[in-house]
Amino acid sequence: MNETVTKRFLLYFRLMMVAWILIANAFFHAIEFEYSWLVFLSNIMLFTMEGDIKDRFISVELGGLVGMVLTVLAMLAIGALTPVLGGMLGLLLPLGVVIILHPYAPKVLNNVGFAYLTVACIDSATFAANLPLFFGVYIVGSLVFNGGCVLLMKPARYLAARSVKNDVKADA
Repeated sequence: MNETVTKRFLLYFRLMMVAWILIANAFFHAIEFEYSWLVFLSNIMLFTMEGDIKDRFISVELGGLVGMVLTVLAMLAIGALTPVLGGMLGLLLPLGVVIILHPYAPKVLNNVGFAYLTVACIDSATFAANLPLFFGVYIVGSLVFNGGCVLLMKPARYLAARSVKNDVKADA
């Protein structure tokens, strides 16, 4: 893609993204759903990570899922270790294990997973009480929303190339 096409692609893609985000927000607002952060956090991560969009998509989806699974495991470990080791060690030991394991599975133990682990722990009681809802919303919501974003790239690329081609014809 040349520079002009790239600029047009980014313009068209961003406009499409705004419309897609507004539609998703309107949907979540209409159904009075309070856990839309599960979907939108993954989208932020998708477009702030480096690399090929397919690799980012996989890393975001798996990373978020692994982060939530690790939240469940960390809550269980913290609950089991705190009476034995005390509050500080009971908390730090499970988190330390996650941090130490990162280099061995960077595709799934990434910043996305750590973000989901952190955010889910803000209100761990709500998270624990609604595990199926949180996992279901994350899996379905992020796949649909992020998948939609990835699919919007193709028409944005097409429109950008076509508009630049039409500009060239008009200038000739």
